[in-house]
Amino acid sequence: MDKVKDIKRFLDTIGANEGPSFSYDENAIKEEYTKQHRRRSNLVIKVLSVFGILFATFAFFRFLALLGIYESELGMLLLGSILITLSLLLNVKFDTLFIDTFGASIYVLGIVLVTFGLASFDLHEDLITLLVISIALCSLFIVQNYIVSFISVLVIASCFLVLIFSNDLFDLLHFYLAFYALALAYCSFNESLFLTSGTKMSKVYGPLRVGLIFSLLFGLVAVGINQLAPLSQNLNWISSLVHILIILYLVGPITKTLGVDSKTTKIWIYTLTGLTLLPTLFAPSISGALLIVLLSFRVHHKTGLGIGVVALIYFVIQYYYDLNLTLLVKSMLLFSSGVVFLLFYMFLTKKSRGNEKV
Repeated sequence: MDKVKDIKRFLDTIGANEGPSFSYDENAIKEEYTKQHRRRSNLVIKVLSVFGILFATFAFFRFLALLGIYESELGMLLLGSILITLSLLLNVKFDTLFIDTFGASIYVLGIVLVTFGLASFDLHEDLITLLVISIALCSLFIVQNYIVSFISVLVIASCFLVLIFSNDLFDLLHFYLAFYALALAYCSFNESLFLTSGTKMSKVYGPLRVGLIFSLLFGLVAVGINQLAPLSQNLNWISSLVHILIILYLVGPITKTLGVDSKTTKIWIYTLTGLTLLPTLFAPSISGALLIVLLSFRVHHKTGLGIGVVALIYFVIQYYYDLNLTLLVKSMLLFSSGVVFLLFYMFLTKKSRGNEKV
């Protein structure tokens, strides 16, 4: 109720500034806010329903095995196509949590059956992967359902990784990370553009943002876990550099928010930021997780912030564990990094308190 009152006061303020020419549909705005609030309230249920989808899909796989559907290549392909089409139709026509979950379940099942069906015809693995990407892209544009859109984004990212690993093009993981980091940054910097570009785009924005976070995490795991992909360590700076540049770009809006006008102060802020990020130059998993944290914090995205913090802690521990250094050297690195972080924190805290006094 307080939020509704805030919206009313905000609209009244705009009306006072714009004059009699400003008009709005108050009932429509309240109705849309109620819908958005209901969607956010159901987010936890939707996340839990994703796990339910997986269990339901596995159970249905067993049922199909008993029917012998896997013995027919054409049967798998046709059934998968029917399930995908049915899922899209249900999600276009209905907007309830039960239909969302059921539609997402048969969508996942349809994607898997189509993949197995195409593989049974001895098609090239890359061609199958590209066809699955096409299906997921079409689904993303046709349906504005939260779960289906989220799954579609993950399917596309997973297919890109399949193409990289199946063709032994492991160095392309750095470009994968750079692409998804830039995509996530674009979504975060242009949130208002997405939300004001129409009903369809505003509905897709939420699952798209969360999907991009998980897609970026997939790549960070691939490069962050030692020996998961035979990467050249000398090229790690490519993806890290993109992450660091985006983070440095974020410093500008932060200094503006803090009311920093002095060039000397700005130089100190950029210097401390650079020193903080320097140890992550050859650790793209750490810089990527830090990027998720900062972007999510900037747009007040609690889900992304929580995911980013957990990922950052894990990748920092994993990175120092994998270092071929003595315990003393590792301790010195951790200590020096901690000192830089504390100095940066104290500096920002001092500036923010100074602005509060003003």
